[in-house]
Amino acid sequence: MDINRIDLNLLKIFDSVYRLRNLAAVAQEVHLSQPAVSHALARLRASLDDPLFTRTPHGLEPTARCERLAVPIRNALDTIRDSLIDSADFKPEECTREFRLLLSDVGEMLFVPSLMSHLNTVAPRVKLAIVQAPRANYERMLRDREVDIAVGHLNMTRQSFREQPLFRDHGVVLGRRNADRPRTDLTMDAFEQASHAVINPPDDPVEEMFADRNIKRNVTLRMPNYFALPDVIESSDLLVTVPSRIARFFQRHFDLEISELPFPSPLFDVRMFWHVRHDSDPAHAWLRDMFLFLFNDKKD
Repeated sequence: MDINRIDLNLLKIFDSVYRLRNLAAVAQEVHLSQPAVSHALARLRASLDDPLFTRTPHGLEPTARCERLAVPIRNALDTIRDSLIDSADFKPEECTREFRLLLSDVGEMLFVPSLMSHLNTVAPRVKLAIVQAPRANYERMLRDREVDIAVGHLNMTRQSFREQPLFRDHGVVLGRRNADRPRTDLTMDAFEQASHAVINPPDDPVEEMFADRNIKRNVTLRMPNYFALPDVIESSDLLVTVPSRIARFFQRHFDLEISELPFPSPLFDVRMFWHVRHDSDPAHAWLRDMFLFLFNDKKD
């Protein structure tokens, strides 16, 4: 299919038909006559080589291909509309755009609850789609418009990307709380003799720290992500070294104890990245400002 042969004005008709399922209602919404709407729909059917909608006693029903197209077309129209709004006229409470955020599993836990709570108050019609991918794909996904923002301990230096520091973190030790034997200052001997769990996502800054310092641990459990980690630590004598923010997050929900490492932990920066094409997009700028408001170090 040649995209250049499709009249993009027809996509608004498509979106209205999908939502309303009634050509008379569509004609009223888009300020056209009903025959003009029917003609526009016929042109789109011919361009896409699909009936898109079939008539039933209950109104127009979308075909399978129509269902696949509906959400991307809706999102594209929202993006176009929001991008044409002058920044002075942008109103978060009226924004209906879906933003796609590229996050790790840690990012999901740290960011998404606060984001959704805040959005529910200031922009209830905004939608989020959380995406996970290998770190090697991050730059391509930003470049190819698959995601709007990537957040993490990342290193992307291409001139086509912008970055904004959010916060600086360090490693700490998380273990089960023991009222009879409270863990005070963790010694190097105790650290080395303990059994450890290890989280092994690629490019994890904590594991990079141990590799750089050539520190050995008695590892008895390796896990690919953080989701089951707090249950495991709470029900065992294992220790695990994690970023301090995720440790505090787990401690709020589980009976766990945080200790400092018995050696200096390097600092690692968590940043937000986006493509330069979004610099002048008022909706995107608002999203970035929201991240800064909620998660910048100054909020700690």
